Amino acid sequence: MLTPSRFPDTHRPLAALIAAAALGLPLAAQIRPTPLPGGGGGGIVLPPGFVLPPGFVLPGGGGAGGGGIVLPPGFVPPGGGVQNSTLFPTINAPSGILSGTNASATIRLGGNNVDPAIIANASYQWSISGGRIVGDSRSATVNFVADNPGSVTLAATIGADGTSFAPTANVTVVAADTAGRVTSPATIAANATSVTASVPAAEGNDRTFRWAVAGGATIVTGQGTNTITFRPTSPGLKRLTCTVNFRNVVQVDLKSSVLALGTGAPVAVTVDGGDGGGTYPAGTPVTLVAHPPVPGMVFDRWTGDTAALGAGPILPQLSEVNLTVPTNPVRLQATYRAAPPWQPVIARNFNPQALPGATANAPAVTSTLAYHLPAFRPRGLVFLLHQSGGDLNEWFDRAHPSLLLRELVAAGYGVAALNSVNRVTGVWSGTAALGGNPDALNHVTALNYLARREELDPATPVFFVGRAAGAVAGVRYADLLLAAGRLVRGAVLYLSGGDETLAALSRVPQYFAVSANEEATGPTDLMEARARAQTLAGRGVPGGVVISDLTPLYPARLRMLGLQNPDRFTGEDATTVAAALRTAGIVDANLYPRTQPSVTALSALLPAPYRARAADVATELAIASGEREFFSGANRRVLAFLEARIAGNPAPEPGRMINLSTRGDIAFLGDTLTAGFTLSAGAQANVLIRAVGPGLGRFRVDTPLAAAGLEVFRAGTSLGRNVGWENQPTPAARTQLVAATNAVGTFALGNGSLDSALLLTLDPGSYSAVVTGVGGATGEVMAEIYDVSRNASRLTNLSSLSRIGDGNEAVIPGVVVAGNTPRTVVLRAIGPGLVPFGQPAATVLSDPRLVLFSGVQPQANNNNWGQANGATLAAVFPVIGAFPLNSPNEAALLTTLTPGPYTLQASPAPGNAGNATGRVLVELYEVP
Repeated sequence: MLTPSRFPDTHRPLAALIAAAALGLPLAAQIRPTPLPGGGGGGIVLPPGFVLPPGFVLPGGGGAGGGGIVLPPGFVPPGGGVQNSTLFPTINAPSGILSGTNASATIRLGGNNVDPAIIANASYQWSISGGRIVGDSRSATVNFVADNPGSVTLAATIGADGTSFAPTANVTVVAADTAGRVTSPATIAANATSVTASVPAAEGNDRTFRWAVAGGATIVTGQGTNTITFRPTSPGLKRLTCTVNFRNVVQVDLKSSVLALGTGAPVAVTVDGGDGGGTYPAGTPVTLVAHPPVPGMVFDRWTGDTAALGAGPILPQLSEVNLTVPTNPVRLQATYRAAPPWQPVIARNFNPQALPGATANAPAVTSTLAYHLPAFRPRGLVFLLHQSGGDLNEWFDRAHPSLLLRELVAAGYGVAALNSVNRVTGVWSGTAALGGNPDALNHVTALNYLARREELDPATPVFFVGRAAGAVAGVRYADLLLAAGRLVRGAVLYLSGGDETLAALSRVPQYFAVSANEEATGPTDLMEARARAQTLAGRGVPGGVVISDLTPLYPARLRMLGLQNPDRFTGEDATTVAAALRTAGIVDANLYPRTQPSVTALSALLPAPYRARAADVATELAIASGEREFFSGANRRVLAFLEARIAGNPAPEPGRMINLSTRGDIAFLGDTLTAGFTLSAGAQANVLIRAVGPGLGRFRVDTPLAAAGLEVFRAGTSLGRNVGWENQPTPAARTQLVAATNAVGTFALGNGSLDSALLLTLDPGSYSAVVTGVGGATGEVMAEIYDVSRNASRLTNLSSLSRIGDGNEAVIPGVVVAGNTPRTVVLRAIGPGLVPFGQPAATVLSDPRLVLFSGVQPQANNNNWGQANGATLAAVFPVIGAFPLNSPNEAALLTTLTPGPYTLQASPAPGNAGNATGRVLVELYEVP
């Protein structure tokens, strides 16, 4: 038998615990708190290499300011950590494309849980036969086109993790006119009962059809054929898409738009200085676009009948805005204000430095810095990061990025752009440490350089704005500089869904500007941007998303070709090009794009004087299509984001967990159900804790526990015990317990029942509530924890340890999130991970599966935690105070919960080859 004498004095409380366990005494009752360095509550400090005794329960995960178990420095349970899987890069390309139409292919590095640094530092070089690469050939995604029918072979040379790979892919090319076009009316009444749309019929069963109508409409007949009828359900644009599949080789999306007009009387909408005006039935949604500003000016606002634009204060400031036609005539005027002319200062051979790991005689690498600072103190300095394969010139030479810079400078901001150090592939360094990242160090040096020249006050707020891969690099560098004490206030990510780990851990506010219909990545960037913004909001970090969606290709948009020199491309030229695109069928009758032809194909369709501008026309066509192209329509929203960060406007308070309930089975004498929780620092909190056995009978539970015993511990010290909820120390205590029950809105316990309950006033720290069967009783029981106070202290960690008795059972904890905004959390179901803490391997669930439900609808699930976002989870675990997971069989999720009730279900994974019964620990952690 182990005795306390075998342990040094600092561990005698834990030794006493083990000795008590050997004597059959209650484990937790023998623990005594040991003060922790730096303040906070009591805790148990484990010596290196120590193994916890069988039956020990971790009380809540060890958040800051509480008790619990403190792992020794460097402690890792046996089995290692997250490992990178073997890379097996492949090319994700379409099986077939249309000739003359842009297509894309993407490298997937493969493997589960690939280190983000490997992805960030990978190099790519594409080649093609049978077609042409359009744009950069050195990024993970390549755009290409084939001008003639036949086939294309794509090849990529990839350098990743010290190894070279060379995957290939073949693509069939079908003549562009094979599929035809969608035929449909341009406008319809919003109350129409049947509208017909069609595409060319099949020839000898050579194709199949699948239709979709977006924007509020129902397909009535014809799905699966070349002709459908549909019925609109509201006014507005209906986007028709017919996916034509040619013998499973080429899949073509044929698109067109139908505008469902409002049902009111005709109303005149007059637009001065922009496009979109006309006469429309009241209730019709219309898009208005202001003419681009001439040199030396920026768009200021719409004036006139601006109430028609809606209630949002920013709406009149948007150069592109939607209007629902009211019942009275509307007149709007686009107005502009002066923008001071400026040219960037160029510093070449900037900051010579040796690359990390370079030999002593290796040449230094340099960058180029281009910047402009206003004569007066700038409101902020905005760093600009180019896309992979690009350089800083893309910010100054291209129309839409340069218009953003013009507006930034007009608003009082300084701008600065650096080239990435890697001038071979044009990629940004992905090294995680500031000292080993030459590109991040260049941004630090640029700040120091401008400060030494007395052009920049060191107290100036700093922002990062990046495009595509440059956007991810931008938020990464922002995080590194913020950690180094720089006054970083935010990052703007164009055409990127961001980085999951940075959204989960960084305190840098992030604003996403993404396209809705990206051909290269599908909806991935949009979905990821929304998810990252939710993750940030659930942590109380400011963020947001603005989306470039489908809009008409008005002549006003084509006027962007004359942004920097309007004499060379006039408004009349824009009207001529718009008419040519409509005649060629590139846009439909409502001026919405049907397709995105290659620059070569587009050039052949334009009148001869404009063919040299085909690439610029293709850019405007892509923006109108909502495809992956930098867009200036978000400029004013981006400026509003920067201004809010300078003002220090906080994000809304994230939701808070106010209730945990966990249901399990007391199956034998000595069996327990344990719920752990942690209260954050801030204030004492009143917590209602209940063990409901007999009370489950009213909910049709077949075998409720006849008598439930409840005891609450902090670091092994019993804070209270109850059997029979009415057995409180005083009548006043019972009255307070009833009042707390009513306050939290839970059901009342029956008079005389042997359900148990405690109302405790608790300091910040970690606690565990242990439920037992009284007098050897067995059956189902539910443990509940309620935050009654909802004050400055909050429940940051909830956990439940229970046993699954057979393969058909599940542990089912529930949690309630309160508030008006989401809460970002980590959810875990742990079986094998309990073994290093003293649970015998034969007594734990070998392969748990975790499912999150909202009501009866599953919201997310996970079986093996490393398969989806394992690298992010591994980075988050130490931040939230969770011990590392070393078995791939554990389950874990990083997710964001909107306010409301949720249920977690932990059960044996399908096909589980190990123990289908045993103990499983289910945990919920707030992500700070």
